Amino acid sequence: MKDERDVSSTKWFEYRFMSPIEATAAFYEAYRRLFREAWRKNFHAPDTELKRGGPAAGLWSNGREFNSVWRARQIADGLGLPYEFFIREAIEAAMRRGAKRPPRPNQLYNVLGMSEIHARWHEQSRSLPLFSKLPQYRVEAFQGLPAQIAHQTWVVDNLKARLGRPYAIAQACFEQRVLPLERAEAEFSAHQMEQVRYESAGMTATPIASLKPSDFWPSCFGLPHAHDDASPICAVCHVRDGCGKVETQVRAKVVERYGSERPRDDEKRAQVRARVARLRAERKAAASPGAGASEREPGSVMMKM
Repeated sequence: MKDERDVSSTKWFEYRFMSPIEATAAFYEAYRRLFREAWRKNFHAPDTELKRGGPAAGLWSNGREFNSVWRARQIADGLGLPYEFFIREAIEAAMRRGAKRPPRPNQLYNVLGMSEIHARWHEQSRSLPLFSKLPQYRVEAFQGLPAQIAHQTWVVDNLKARLGRPYAIAQACFEQRVLPLERAEAEFSAHQMEQVRYESAGMTATPIASLKPSDFWPSCFGLPHAHDDASPICAVCHVRDGCGKVETQVRAKVVERYGSERPRDDEKRAQVRARVARLRAERKAAASPGAGASEREPGSVMMKM
C-alpha cells in the first residue's frame, strides 16, 4: 500500500480524495465502457453490447483481474491522467499498432504507447479548460491542503497556456470558483484583470453542500503501511496523526483476520518455497543411485546380462 501514498500526490485531482477501492471501481467502469466502444468502432461487431471487458461475475470475483485493474489504475495515477483519457488513448494506441482486439487492463500500459499518450495529454492540457469540479477545490472550501494548492497552480498554468483569456479567468474566479481573485491578480497583468472584472458581470457560482472533515482525507488515509513519519508526503499531511492511529488499527484487524499483516505476500512466499522444495526433491530423486536403472525396461537389463 506504500504505492498508494506515493501516487496520492500525483493522481489526477478528481481522485485525490477518493479511496483506492472507489478509484479502482471508477477506473473499471470507464474501462468496460471504452472496451465496448472500441469493439463497436474498430470491428463493427453486432454483439458489441455483449462484450463485458471483464468477468461475468464482476471485478471482485477474479483476483487476477482485480490485480490487473488495480495496477493499471495506479499507473494512470502515477502519470496524473484522468482515467477515461488514459484508457481511451491506450486503447487507440494499441489499435493503431494493429491489435486484433482491445487491450486487457494489464496491456493498457504498454511502453510502446506511453509516448503517444504523454504527447496527447500535453496537447489537451494546454488547449482545454481541464479543472476538477470537486467541491473540495472551491475557494470557499480552501484549507491550504497540498492538493488544493496544486490544483490552483494547475488552473493558473492551464489559463496561461490558453493565452490568459479574460473570460476564462473570470469563469475560474467567479463561476467555477477554483481560483481566488487575489491569486489571479498576482499571476496576470493589471490590463487582463481589468478585462476579467468586466467579463465577470452577471457570473454566479452554484452553492456547494457542506463538507465533512472526512471529505478532505487524502486517498491513502489509513491504508496499511502507507503511513510513514519519514515520508515528505506524510510530513505535510493535515491528518497524519489520525491516519497513523487508523493505520495501526487496520493492521491489527488484518492480523486478527488473516494471521499476518501481509497475507498476500506470505502466500506468495509460501508458493515459492513449495516450488523450490518440489524442484529440489525432483533433482534429488533423479540424482540418487539406481534411479536410472529402475526406470529401464526389465528386458533391456536381461539382454545385457
